Amino acid sequence: MTDPERIGFSSVSLVRQGEHRFYSLTLPSELLAETSFVIARDEDPIKGFQRELDEKRAREIAAYIDSGLGTIPSAIILSAQLDAELEYDSSRKSLSFKPIRKAFLIIDGQHRVYGFMLAEKAFRVPVIIYTGLSRRDETRLFIDINSKQRGVRAELLLDIKKLAEYEKDEEALLREIFDTFMQEPSSALYGKLSPASKAQGKISRSVFNTALKPLVRVFGEKSQEELYEILNAYFVALLEGVLRRHQQVDLLVNAMFFRAACAFFLIVAPKVKDRFGAIYTVDNFHYFLEQVGGNVKITKLKGTGSAYKPIVDALEDALKGTFQL
Repeated sequence: MTDPERIGFSSVSLVRQGEHRFYSLTLPSELLAETSFVIARDEDPIKGFQRELDEKRAREIAAYIDSGLGTIPSAIILSAQLDAELEYDSSRKSLSFKPIRKAFLIIDGQHRVYGFMLAEKAFRVPVIIYTGLSRRDETRLFIDINSKQRGVRAELLLDIKKLAEYEKDEEALLREIFDTFMQEPSSALYGKLSPASKAQGKISRSVFNTALKPLVRVFGEKSQEELYEILNAYFVALLEGVLRRHQQVDLLVNAMFFRAACAFFLIVAPKVKDRFGAIYTVDNFHYFLEQVGGNVKITKLKGTGSAYKPIVDALEDALKGTFQL
């Protein structure tokens, strides 16, 4: 785009908020990609403030757009640069500027803009264009936007994916298992689960999914009902054989311990199968877990920091300690 001519757009709204003024309009996605830029800290440690670009995320946005179902109504926040020579005509409610390579600094939305650039389809994009901002103002605006707005909780997204028909097979299976644990009075986790948010003393859906995902590979063709019965038998035996013995029942809803407990399932279940066949009852799990409870030091199960593997190691060491010829 050499020696660019001015380009204009109508149906522009001028908005004043406090000391700032900005314009609200739509721009073609290809023009937005060609005229906007970011300053990343690794490119300019002094002036830069944007986060590092995640190319994978941008490509996912592009694929979403090209799927034909994609719609991204949220506005891209821009700061007009002096060289763009942006002008507003209040009588015509129109905005014009030079479509040069660095006409607009992206304050918020860099991944969406990069996704637009990678997408094959073009469309109009809502934008907010600030004018007259210093680099300090731009940086402060970036901080305000990214500190004041809140993303949707992972727990809520998982909880509503079924309604949006966005679930993958694995997510659907984990949701069904979680819901059964939550609804069945016989569940070892009854009253201890929180489906759509984090809650003190409860296991959230996101923690549950993270803990159980490594187990999916051993589920085979078993139904959701069978998997619930097996896993519930394991948790009941864990409560009785280990946690209740040490008066630490509440430890089961600790996110780090719960993840360790699920990982330990992959160690105990094969032993149950070797000794009793594929009969995963509370009694058969209890045969091993009662011995673990007798050997383990409870201080080893509380863990430190955010690592769950030392807890798994402590449980496994206690299990190995039961070996006799």
